[in-house]
Amino acid sequence: MKYLSLSFVYFLCLICSDVMLEAQDVTLTACFNIAQQNNFLIRQSQHSVQARKYALTAEKLSALPKIDLLAGYNYLSNPLTINLQTIKNGVVLGSSAQSMYSANAVYKQITGQDLPGPVQQAIYNTSKNIIETAYPDYNPELSQQQYFTAGLFLRQPIWLGGKLSTARNVASIELKSGVINQQLIENDVELTVAAQYIRILYLNTLILIDKKTVEAFEKNENFAAEMVRNQIIPPYFQSWTKVLLVQARGSLNSTFLDKQNAMAEMNRLLGLPQDTLLTIGDSLKYRQTAMQRPETNLLLQNPMLRLAGSNTNLARTNIKGARSLLLPNLFGVANVNLYQKDLPVTTPPWMIGLELQWSMFDGFKNYKRVQVTKQLAEEASLMEENTRSGINTKVAVALNRLKSIQQDIATLDSARKEAKITTTLIGERGRNNMSSPKDLNDALIIQEEIEKTYYTALFGYYIALAEYFSLTGTSRRITEYLN
Repeated sequence: MKYLSLSFVYFLCLICSDVMLEAQDVTLTACFNIAQQNNFLIRQSQHSVQARKYALTAEKLSALPKIDLLAGYNYLSNPLTINLQTIKNGVVLGSSAQSMYSANAVYKQITGQDLPGPVQQAIYNTSKNIIETAYPDYNPELSQQQYFTAGLFLRQPIWLGGKLSTARNVASIELKSGVINQQLIENDVELTVAAQYIRILYLNTLILIDKKTVEAFEKNENFAAEMVRNQIIPPYFQSWTKVLLVQARGSLNSTFLDKQNAMAEMNRLLGLPQDTLLTIGDSLKYRQTAMQRPETNLLLQNPMLRLAGSNTNLARTNIKGARSLLLPNLFGVANVNLYQKDLPVTTPPWMIGLELQWSMFDGFKNYKRVQVTKQLAEEASLMEENTRSGINTKVAVALNRLKSIQQDIATLDSARKEAKITTTLIGERGRNNMSSPKDLNDALIIQEEIEKTYYTALFGYYIALAEYFSLTGTSRRITEYLN
Protein backbone atom coordinates (compact mmCIF):
# COMPACT_ATOMS: atom_id res chain seq x y z
CA MET A 1 0.00 0.00 0.00
CA LYS A 2 2.83 2.35 0.90
CA TYR A 3 4.52 1.54 -2.42
CA LEU A 4 1.32 2.39 -4.33
CA SER A 5 1.03 5.72 -2.49
CA LEU A 6 4.60 6.69 -3.32
CA SER A 7 4.06 5.72 -6.95
CA PHE A 8 0.93 7.85 -7.12
CA VAL A 9 2.74 10.85 -5.63
CA TYR A 10 5.64 10.42 -8.08
CA PHE A 11 3.20 10.18 -11.00
CA LEU A 12 1.39 13.30 -9.79
CA CYS A 13 4.69 15.20 -9.59
CA LEU A 14 5.50 14.22 -13.15
CA ILE A 15 2.15 15.49 -14.37
CA CYS A 16 2.57 18.76 -12.50
CA SER A 17 6.09 19.25 -13.83
CA ASP A 18 4.89 18.66 -17.40
CA VAL A 19 2.09 21.17 -16.95
CA MET A 20 4.49 23.74 -15.52
CA LEU A 21 6.94 23.14 -18.37
CA GLU A 22 4.24 23.59 -20.96
CA ALA A 23 3.17 26.82 -19.31
CA GLN A 24 6.72 28.16 -19.11
CA ASP A 25 7.38 31.14 -21.37
CA VAL A 26 11.11 31.15 -22.01
CA THR A 27 12.92 34.45 -22.46
CA LEU A 28 16.04 34.93 -24.52
CA THR A 29 18.09 35.43 -21.34
CA ALA A 30 16.86 32.07 -20.05
CA CYS A 31 17.85 30.48 -23.38
CA PHE A 32 21.35 31.92 -23.04
CA ASN A 33 21.67 30.51 -19.52
CA ILE A 34 20.43 27.07 -20.57
CA ALA A 35 22.84 26.99 -23.52
CA GLN A 36 25.70 28.01 -21.24
CA GLN A 37 25.08 24.87 -19.16
CA ASN A 38 24.07 22.32 -21.80
CA ASN A 39 25.29 23.27 -25.28
CA PHE A 40 27.64 20.57 -26.55
CA LEU A 41 30.10 22.96 -28.21
CA ILE A 42 30.42 25.02 -25.03
CA ARG A 43 30.90 21.92 -22.89
CA GLN A 44 33.51 20.65 -25.34
CA SER A 45 35.42 23.94 -25.11
CA GLN A 46 35.28 23.76 -21.31
CA HIS A 47 36.98 20.36 -21.37
CA SER A 48 39.61 21.77 -23.73
CA VAL A 49 40.35 24.59 -21.29
CA GLN A 50 40.64 22.12 -18.40
CA ALA A 51 43.09 20.01 -20.40
CA ARG A 52 45.23 23.09 -21.08
CA LYS A 53 45.25 23.91 -17.37
CA TYR A 54 46.65 20.46 -16.65
CA ALA A 55 49.23 20.95 -19.42
CA LEU A 56 50.38 24.24 -17.85
CA THR A 57 50.68 22.56 -14.44
CA ALA A 58 52.75 19.77 -16.00
CA GLU A 59 55.12 22.30 -17.59
CA LYS A 60 55.56 24.12 -14.28
CA LEU A 61 56.61 20.82 -12.69
CA SER A 62 59.16 20.07 -15.41
CA ALA A 63 61.87 21.93 -13.43
CA LEU A 64 61.71 19.31 -10.69
CA PRO A 65 64.21 16.43 -10.73
CA LYS A 66 63.37 13.23 -12.51
CA ILE A 67 63.99 10.03 -10.56
CA ASP A 68 63.90 6.68 -12.34
CA LEU A 69 64.13 3.20 -10.94
CA LEU A 70 66.44 1.24 -13.20
CA ALA A 71 66.76 -2.53 -12.89
CA GLY A 72 68.20 -5.13 -15.18
CA TYR A 73 69.68 -8.58 -15.66
CA ASN A 74 73.03 -8.89 -17.43
CA TYR A 75 74.60 -12.03 -18.87
CA LEU A 76 78.11 -11.66 -20.31
CA SER A 77 79.60 -13.93 -22.94
CA ASN A 78 82.70 -14.09 -20.71
CA PRO A 79 83.33 -12.58 -17.29
CA LEU A 80 85.17 -9.29 -17.29
CA THR A 81 88.89 -9.95 -16.56
CA ILE A 82 92.11 -7.96 -16.46
CA ASN A 83 95.07 -9.47 -18.36
CA LEU A 84 97.98 -9.19 -15.86
CA GLN A 85 100.36 -11.20 -18.02
CA THR A 86 100.73 -8.46 -20.59
CA ILE A 87 102.14 -6.14 -17.97
CA LYS A 88 104.09 -8.75 -15.97
CA ASN A 89 107.53 -7.84 -17.30
CA GLY A 90 106.95 -4.18 -16.72
CA VAL A 91 105.74 -4.71 -13.17
CA VAL A 92 108.56 -7.14 -12.25
CA LEU A 93 111.39 -5.17 -13.80
CA GLY A 94 110.06 -1.85 -12.64
CA SER A 95 109.51 -3.00 -9.07
CA SER A 96 112.97 -4.65 -8.94
CA ALA A 97 114.63 -1.50 -10.22
CA GLN A 98 112.68 0.55 -7.70
CA SER A 99 113.89 -1.70 -4.85
CA MET A 100 117.48 -1.33 -5.99
CA TYR A 101 117.20 2.46 -6.27
CA SER A 102 115.58 2.68 -2.83
CA ALA A 103 118.38 0.60 -1.19
CA ASN A 104 121.05 2.68 -2.91
CA ALA A 105 119.36 5.92 -1.79
CA VAL A 106 119.28 4.77 1.84
CA TYR A 107 122.92 3.65 1.74
CA LYS A 108 124.02 6.90 0.15
CA GLN A 109 122.13 8.87 2.76
CA ILE A 110 124.08 7.07 5.50
CA THR A 111 127.57 6.78 3.97
CA GLY A 112 127.48 9.42 1.31
CA GLN A 113 128.52 6.87 -1.31
CA ASP A 114 126.65 4.58 -3.72
CA LEU A 115 126.38 0.88 -3.18
CA PRO A 116 128.93 -1.13 -5.05
CA GLY A 117 127.78 -2.40 -8.42
CA PRO A 118 127.71 -6.09 -7.48
CA VAL A 119 125.62 -5.31 -4.42
CA GLN A 120 123.11 -3.31 -6.46
CA GLN A 121 122.86 -6.15 -8.95
CA ALA A 122 122.32 -8.64 -6.15
CA ILE A 123 119.53 -6.52 -4.67
CA TYR A 124 117.96 -6.23 -8.13
CA ASN A 125 118.10 -9.97 -8.80
CA THR A 126 116.75 -10.84 -5.35
CA SER A 127 113.80 -8.45 -5.74
CA LYS A 128 113.11 -9.79 -9.22
CA ASN A 129 113.00 -13.38 -7.99
CA ILE A 130 110.67 -12.49 -5.10
CA ILE A 131 108.28 -10.48 -7.28
CA GLU A 132 108.18 -13.11 -10.02
CA THR A 133 107.32 -15.72 -7.42
CA ALA A 134 104.56 -13.59 -5.88
CA TYR A 135 103.13 -12.29 -9.18
CA PRO A 136 99.84 -14.10 -10.10
CA ASP A 137 100.02 -16.41 -13.05
CA TYR A 138 96.30 -16.01 -13.92
CA ASN A 139 93.94 -13.18 -15.01
CA PRO A 140 91.62 -12.13 -12.14
CA GLU A 141 87.87 -11.57 -12.85
CA LEU A 142 86.35 -8.11 -12.41
CA SER A 143 82.73 -9.32 -12.58
CA GLN A 144 80.52 -12.36 -12.53
CA GLN A 145 79.32 -13.76 -15.83
CA GLN A 146 75.74 -12.87 -14.85
CA TYR A 147 74.53 -10.32 -12.35
CA PHE A 148 71.53 -8.15 -11.44
CA THR A 149 71.42 -4.35 -11.18
CA ALA A 150 68.88 -2.14 -9.42
CA GLY A 151 69.27 1.53 -8.63
CA LEU A 152 67.79 5.00 -8.54
CA PHE A 153 68.86 7.45 -11.22
CA LEU A 154 68.28 11.18 -10.64
CA ARG A 155 68.45 13.84 -13.36
CA GLN A 156 68.01 17.48 -12.35
CA PRO A 157 67.78 20.22 -15.02
CA ILE A 158 70.10 23.09 -14.04
CA TRP A 159 70.15 25.27 -17.18
CA LEU A 160 68.55 24.39 -20.51
CA GLY A 161 69.03 27.61 -22.43
CA GLY A 162 65.50 28.83 -21.76
CA LYS A 163 63.73 25.70 -22.94
CA LEU A 164 61.78 25.19 -19.71
CA SER A 165 60.63 28.81 -19.43
CA THR A 166 59.63 28.82 -23.09
CA ALA A 167 57.61 25.64 -22.62
CA ARG A 168 55.84 27.21 -19.63
CA ASN A 169 55.13 30.38 -21.59
CA VAL A 170 53.76 28.37 -24.51
CA ALA A 171 51.48 26.38 -22.19
CA SER A 172 50.31 29.62 -20.55
CA ILE A 173 49.52 31.23 -23.91
CA GLU A 174 47.73 28.08 -25.08
CA LEU A 175 45.63 28.16 -21.92
CA LYS A 176 44.77 31.79 -22.61
CA SER A 177 43.91 30.86 -26.21
CA GLY A 178 41.69 28.07 -24.93
CA VAL A 179 39.82 30.48 -22.66
CA ILE A 180 39.39 32.96 -25.51
CA ASN A 181 38.29 30.15 -27.82
CA GLN A 182 35.68 29.16 -25.25
CA GLN A 183 34.45 32.75 -25.17
CA LEU A 184 34.40 32.78 -28.97
CA ILE A 185 32.30 29.61 -29.04
CA GLU A 186 29.98 31.02 -26.38
CA ASN A 187 29.63 34.22 -28.39
CA ASP A 188 28.86 32.28 -31.59
CA VAL A 189 26.41 29.99 -29.80
CA GLU A 190 24.64 32.99 -28.26
CA LEU A 191 24.41 34.61 -31.70
CA THR A 192 22.93 31.39 -33.11
CA VAL A 193 20.50 31.07 -30.20
CA ALA A 194 19.48 34.73 -30.58
CA ALA A 195 18.93 34.27 -34.33
CA GLN A 196 16.81 31.17 -33.68
CA TYR A 197 14.84 33.00 -30.98
CA ILE A 198 14.22 35.91 -33.38
CA ARG A 199 13.10 33.42 -36.03
CA ILE A 200 10.60 31.90 -33.60
CA LEU A 201 9.26 35.36 -32.74
CA TYR A 202 8.99 36.03 -36.47
CA LEU A 203 7.06 32.77 -37.00
CA ASN A 204 4.79 33.67 -34.07
CA THR A 205 4.07 36.97 -35.79
CA LEU A 206 3.34 35.22 -39.09
CA ILE A 207 0.98 32.85 -37.27
CA LEU A 208 -0.92 35.83 -35.86
CA ILE A 209 -1.12 37.38 -39.32
CA ASP A 210 -2.27 34.08 -40.87
CA LYS A 211 -4.91 33.65 -38.17
CA LYS A 212 -6.27 37.12 -38.79
CA THR A 213 -6.25 36.47 -42.54
CA VAL A 214 -8.11 33.16 -42.07
CA GLU A 215 -10.71 34.90 -39.88
CA ALA A 216 -11.11 37.67 -42.45
CA PHE A 217 -11.52 35.19 -45.33
CA GLU A 218 -14.02 33.19 -43.27
CA LYS A 219 -16.10 36.30 -42.68
CA ASN A 220 -15.84 37.26 -46.32
CA GLU A 221 -16.79 33.72 -47.39
CA ASN A 222 -19.90 33.84 -45.16
CA PHE A 223 -20.71 37.28 -46.53
CA ALA A 224 -20.28 36.04 -50.11
CA ALA A 225 -22.50 33.01 -49.40
CA GLU A 226 -25.21 35.31 -48.08
CA MET A 227 -24.96 37.54 -51.15
CA VAL A 228 -25.18 34.47 -53.42
CA ARG A 229 -28.28 33.28 -51.59
CA ASN A 230 -29.78 36.72 -52.13
CA GLN A 231 -28.74 36.47 -55.80
CA ILE A 232 -26.75 39.69 -55.55
CA ILE A 233 -23.51 38.19 -56.93
CA PRO A 234 -22.81 35.09 -59.03
CA PRO A 235 -21.71 31.84 -57.29
CA TYR A 236 -18.14 31.95 -58.62
CA PHE A 237 -17.40 34.88 -56.30
CA GLN A 238 -18.06 32.55 -53.37
CA SER A 239 -15.96 29.78 -54.96
CA TRP A 240 -13.02 32.15 -55.38
CA THR A 241 -13.34 33.20 -51.74
CA LYS A 242 -13.30 29.52 -50.66
CA VAL A 243 -10.11 28.96 -52.65
CA LEU A 244 -8.43 31.87 -50.89
CA LEU A 245 -9.67 30.58 -47.54
CA VAL A 246 -8.17 27.14 -48.18
CA GLN A 247 -4.86 28.75 -49.17
CA ALA A 248 -4.86 30.87 -46.01
CA ARG A 249 -5.47 27.82 -43.84
CA GLY A 250 -2.71 25.96 -45.64
CA SER A 251 -0.32 28.85 -45.05
CA LEU A 252 -1.26 28.85 -41.36
CA ASN A 253 -0.61 25.11 -41.02
CA SER A 254 2.71 25.44 -42.86
CA THR A 255 3.79 28.23 -40.51
CA PHE A 256 2.82 26.07 -37.50
CA LEU A 257 5.05 23.27 -38.81
CA ASP A 258 7.89 25.72 -39.38
CA LYS A 259 7.60 26.82 -35.78
CA GLN A 260 7.67 23.21 -34.55
CA ASN A 261 10.86 22.65 -36.53
CA ALA A 262 12.31 25.88 -35.16
CA MET A 263 11.52 24.78 -31.59
CA ALA A 264 13.19 21.41 -32.23
CA GLU A 265 16.27 23.24 -33.51
CA MET A 266 16.18 25.48 -30.43
CA ASN A 267 16.21 22.39 -28.18
CA ARG A 268 19.29 21.17 -30.02
CA LEU A 269 21.06 24.50 -29.61
CA LEU A 270 20.21 24.58 -25.91
CA GLY A 271 21.39 20.99 -25.45
CA LEU A 272 17.95 19.83 -24.33
CA PRO A 273 16.17 16.56 -25.24
CA GLN A 274 13.99 16.83 -28.31
CA ASP A 275 10.85 16.06 -26.30
CA THR A 276 11.42 19.10 -24.05
CA LEU A 277 8.42 21.41 -24.20
CA LEU A 278 9.38 25.07 -24.28
CA THR A 279 6.98 27.92 -24.86
CA ILE A 280 8.02 31.05 -26.72
CA GLY A 281 4.83 32.97 -27.31
CA ASP A 282 6.05 36.51 -27.91
CA SER A 283 6.03 38.22 -31.29
CA LEU A 284 8.24 40.77 -32.99
CA LYS A 285 7.88 44.37 -31.88
CA TYR A 286 9.87 47.21 -33.35
CA ARG A 287 12.25 49.08 -31.09
CA GLN A 288 14.22 51.70 -32.89
CA THR A 289 17.95 51.99 -32.26
CA ALA A 290 20.56 54.60 -33.05
CA MET A 291 23.71 52.49 -33.22
CA GLN A 292 27.00 54.27 -33.87
CA ARG A 293 30.39 52.91 -34.75
CA PRO A 294 31.79 51.42 -31.52
CA GLU A 295 34.97 52.65 -29.92
CA THR A 296 38.22 50.82 -30.54
CA ASN A 297 38.29 49.46 -26.98
CA LEU A 298 34.90 47.86 -27.53
CA LEU A 299 36.03 46.15 -30.74
CA LEU A 300 39.04 44.77 -28.88
CA GLN A 301 36.59 42.64 -26.87
CA ASN A 302 35.79 40.63 -29.99
CA PRO A 303 36.89 37.05 -29.16
CA MET A 304 38.02 36.38 -32.72
CA LEU A 305 40.40 39.36 -32.64
CA ARG A 306 41.66 38.41 -29.18
CA LEU A 307 42.28 34.83 -30.35
CA ALA A 308 44.25 36.11 -33.34
CA GLY A 309 46.36 38.25 -30.96
CA SER A 310 46.98 35.24 -28.74
CA ASN A 311 48.12 33.23 -31.76
CA THR A 312 50.57 36.01 -32.62
CA ASN A 313 52.02 35.91 -29.10
CA LEU A 314 52.33 32.14 -29.34
CA ALA A 315 54.18 32.37 -32.65
CA ARG A 316 56.62 34.92 -31.21
CA THR A 317 57.22 32.74 -28.17
CA ASN A 318 58.00 29.81 -30.44
CA ILE A 319 60.89 31.86 -31.87
CA LYS A 320 62.50 31.85 -28.42
CA GLY A 321 61.87 28.13 -28.16
CA ALA A 322 63.59 27.48 -31.50
CA ARG A 323 66.57 29.61 -30.49
CA SER A 324 66.92 27.70 -27.23
CA LEU A 325 67.63 24.56 -29.26
CA LEU A 326 70.93 26.14 -30.27
CA LEU A 327 72.06 26.45 -26.64
CA PRO A 328 73.57 23.72 -24.40
CA ASN A 329 71.79 21.82 -21.63
CA LEU A 330 73.28 21.30 -18.19
CA PHE A 331 71.99 18.59 -15.87
CA GLY A 332 72.91 17.35 -12.44
CA VAL A 333 72.96 13.56 -12.28
CA ALA A 334 73.18 11.04 -9.45
CA ASN A 335 72.93 7.27 -9.22
CA VAL A 336 72.58 4.92 -6.23
CA ASN A 337 72.80 1.14 -6.69
CA LEU A 338 70.27 -0.48 -4.40
CA TYR A 339 71.37 -4.04 -5.23
CA GLN A 340 75.16 -4.23 -4.92
CA LYS A 341 75.72 -7.98 -4.77
CA ASP A 342 78.00 -9.38 -7.52
CA LEU A 343 78.35 -5.97 -9.18
CA PRO A 344 81.35 -5.49 -11.48
CA VAL A 345 84.37 -3.87 -9.88
CA THR A 346 83.97 -0.94 -12.31
CA THR A 347 80.44 -0.13 -11.05
CA PRO A 348 80.43 2.17 -8.01
CA PRO A 349 77.78 1.95 -5.26
CA TRP A 350 76.81 5.56 -5.93
CA MET A 351 77.88 8.56 -7.97
CA ILE A 352 77.04 12.22 -8.56
CA GLY A 353 78.09 14.49 -11.38
CA LEU A 354 77.28 17.13 -13.97
CA GLU A 355 76.21 16.38 -17.51
CA LEU A 356 76.58 18.84 -20.39
CA GLN A 357 74.66 18.23 -23.58
CA TRP A 358 75.32 20.46 -26.57
CA SER A 359 74.59 19.66 -30.17
CA MET A 360 77.63 21.08 -31.94
CA PHE A 361 76.45 20.32 -35.48
CA ASP A 362 73.09 19.14 -36.79
CA GLY A 363 73.27 20.17 -40.41
CA PHE A 364 71.85 23.64 -39.54
CA LYS A 365 68.50 22.01 -38.82
CA ASN A 366 67.84 24.02 -35.64
CA TYR A 367 68.92 27.21 -37.36
CA LYS A 368 66.35 26.58 -40.08
CA ARG A 369 63.74 26.00 -37.38
CA VAL A 370 64.40 29.50 -36.11
CA GLN A 371 63.80 30.84 -39.61
CA VAL A 372 60.56 28.84 -39.83
CA THR A 373 59.24 30.26 -36.54
CA LYS A 374 60.04 33.79 -37.68
CA GLN A 375 58.02 33.31 -40.84
CA LEU A 376 55.14 31.80 -38.88
CA ALA A 377 55.22 34.79 -36.52
CA GLU A 378 54.96 37.15 -39.49
CA GLU A 379 52.08 35.08 -40.84
CA ALA A 380 50.26 35.23 -37.50
CA SER A 381 50.80 38.99 -37.29
CA LEU A 382 49.35 39.50 -40.77
CA MET A 383 46.44 37.22 -39.91
CA GLU A 384 45.73 39.30 -36.81
CA GLU A 385 45.76 42.47 -38.88
CA ASN A 386 43.49 40.87 -41.47
CA THR A 387 41.09 39.78 -38.72
CA ARG A 388 41.01 43.32 -37.32
CA SER A 389 40.32 44.74 -40.78
CA GLY A 390 37.60 42.16 -41.41
CA ILE A 391 35.85 42.93 -38.13
CA ASN A 392 35.93 46.67 -38.83
CA THR A 393 34.41 46.02 -42.25
CA LYS A 394 31.71 43.76 -40.84
CA VAL A 395 30.81 46.37 -38.21
CA ALA A 396 30.49 49.05 -40.89
CA VAL A 397 28.35 46.74 -43.05
CA ALA A 398 26.12 45.86 -40.07
CA LEU A 399 25.59 49.55 -39.25
CA ASN A 400 24.72 50.31 -42.88
CA ARG A 401 22.30 47.38 -42.94
CA LEU A 402 20.63 48.63 -39.77
CA LYS A 403 20.17 52.11 -41.21
CA SER A 404 18.88 50.75 -44.52
CA ILE A 405 16.46 48.31 -42.87
CA GLN A 406 15.17 51.00 -40.52
CA GLN A 407 14.31 53.14 -43.54
CA ASP A 408 12.52 50.17 -45.14
CA ILE A 409 10.65 49.53 -41.89
CA ALA A 410 9.44 53.13 -41.76
CA THR A 411 8.21 52.92 -45.36
CA LEU A 412 6.54 49.53 -44.89
CA ASP A 413 4.94 50.63 -41.62
CA SER A 414 3.29 53.52 -43.41
CA ALA A 415 2.21 51.21 -46.25
CA ARG A 416 0.69 48.59 -43.93
CA LYS A 417 -1.28 51.25 -42.07
CA GLU A 418 -2.66 52.54 -45.38
CA ALA A 419 -3.44 48.97 -46.46
CA LYS A 420 -5.31 48.34 -43.22
CA ILE A 421 -7.36 51.51 -43.66
CA THR A 422 -8.09 50.60 -47.28
CA THR A 423 -9.19 47.09 -46.34
CA THR A 424 -11.48 48.49 -43.62
CA LEU A 425 -13.07 50.94 -46.08
CA ILE A 426 -13.63 48.22 -48.69
CA GLY A 427 -15.23 46.04 -46.02
CA GLU A 428 -17.59 48.82 -45.02
CA ARG A 429 -18.48 49.42 -48.68
CA GLY A 430 -19.12 45.71 -49.08
CA ARG A 431 -21.53 45.70 -46.17
CA ASN A 432 -23.35 48.55 -47.96
CA ASN A 433 -23.34 46.56 -51.22
CA MET A 434 -20.98 49.10 -52.78
CA SER A 435 -18.13 46.61 -53.40
CA SER A 436 -17.85 42.92 -54.14
CA PRO A 437 -16.26 40.15 -52.03
CA LYS A 438 -13.54 39.97 -54.69
CA ASP A 439 -12.54 43.56 -53.92
CA LEU A 440 -12.21 42.65 -50.26
CA ASN A 441 -10.26 39.47 -51.14
CA ASP A 442 -7.80 41.48 -53.19
CA ALA A 443 -7.43 44.01 -50.40
CA LEU A 444 -6.87 41.26 -47.82
CA ILE A 445 -4.19 39.61 -49.99
CA ILE A 446 -2.36 42.92 -50.45
CA GLN A 447 -2.65 43.74 -46.75
CA GLU A 448 -1.27 40.31 -45.79
CA GLU A 449 1.66 40.64 -48.18
CA ILE A 450 2.55 44.09 -46.87
CA GLU A 451 2.24 42.92 -43.25
CA LYS A 452 4.51 39.95 -43.87
CA THR A 453 6.98 42.10 -45.79
CA TYR A 454 7.06 44.54 -42.89
CA TYR A 455 7.78 41.82 -40.33
CA THR A 456 10.30 40.17 -42.65
CA ALA A 457 12.17 43.48 -42.67
CA LEU A 458 11.83 43.58 -38.88
CA PHE A 459 13.23 40.05 -38.71
CA GLY A 460 16.25 41.12 -40.78
CA TYR A 461 16.63 44.20 -38.58
CA TYR A 462 16.96 42.18 -35.38
CA ILE A 463 19.28 39.66 -37.06
CA ALA A 464 21.55 42.53 -38.14
CA LEU A 465 21.38 43.97 -34.62
CA ALA A 466 22.34 40.60 -33.11
CA GLU A 467 25.28 40.33 -35.51
CA TYR A 468 26.41 43.84 -34.56
CA PHE A 469 26.44 42.96 -30.86
CA SER A 470 28.26 39.70 -31.64
CA LEU A 471 30.99 41.62 -33.48
CA THR A 472 31.59 43.73 -30.39
CA GLY A 473 31.75 40.61 -28.20
CA THR A 474 28.52 41.53 -26.37
CA SER A 475 26.01 39.08 -27.84
CA ARG A 476 23.73 39.26 -24.81
CA ARG A 477 22.93 42.94 -25.37
CA ILE A 478 20.30 41.84 -27.89
CA THR A 479 18.18 40.89 -24.87
CA GLU A 480 17.70 44.62 -24.20
CA TYR A 481 15.52 44.75 -27.31
CA LEU A 482 13.85 41.32 -27.24
CA ASN A 483 13.14 40.41 -23.60
